[in-house]
Amino acid sequence: MKIAIVKLSAMGDIVHGAIVVQFIRQHYPDAQIDWICEEAFAAILEGNDDIHAIHTVSIKALKKRRRFSDFLAQVRKLRQLGPYDYVIDMQGLLKSAVVARLIGGKTYGFDKNSTRESLASCFYREACEIAYDANTIDRNIHVVASALHFSVTREAALAKAPFLFFHDETFAF
Repeated sequence: MKIAIVKLSAMGDIVHGAIVVQFIRQHYPDAQIDWICEEAFAAILEGNDDIHAIHTVSIKALKKRRRFSDFLAQVRKLRQLGPYDYVIDMQGLLKSAVVARLIGGKTYGFDKNSTRESLASCFYREACEIAYDANTIDRNIHVVASALHFSVTREAALAKAPFLFFHDETFAF
């Protein structure tokens, strides 16, 4: 089974999202789990043996340069990643929903009442409901567990294993 997690940006969002990988691995030990994020945040996920590949996008650069050729290059890059069995958007923004849809596969995310940008829900094949103001880690676990049909107890979430791994080269000065 091939699973793509889409959580593009914000360091804290990616850190809070990375917890879900271990729960996917527990329930699907043979799954290929890939992560799609902005280039600037890829190093946060490196070293996590449960992540098969980290694919980067340059959405912020697209906003700056605004060249159609750059846009097409990003679309082609995303299209070449898929198809996946599951593409799960843990961000719930319009940009992450579009990325998820372009990758190819069954797309999952938050429903229109569970995200700040309700239009994002139009890009998912299936969506789950959870309060927008719920704990971020709970929201991440909920969308992944709903998409992959498993559950995570509060105790399991609190007893999570370490999931961030840094190497000396990561922060060389």
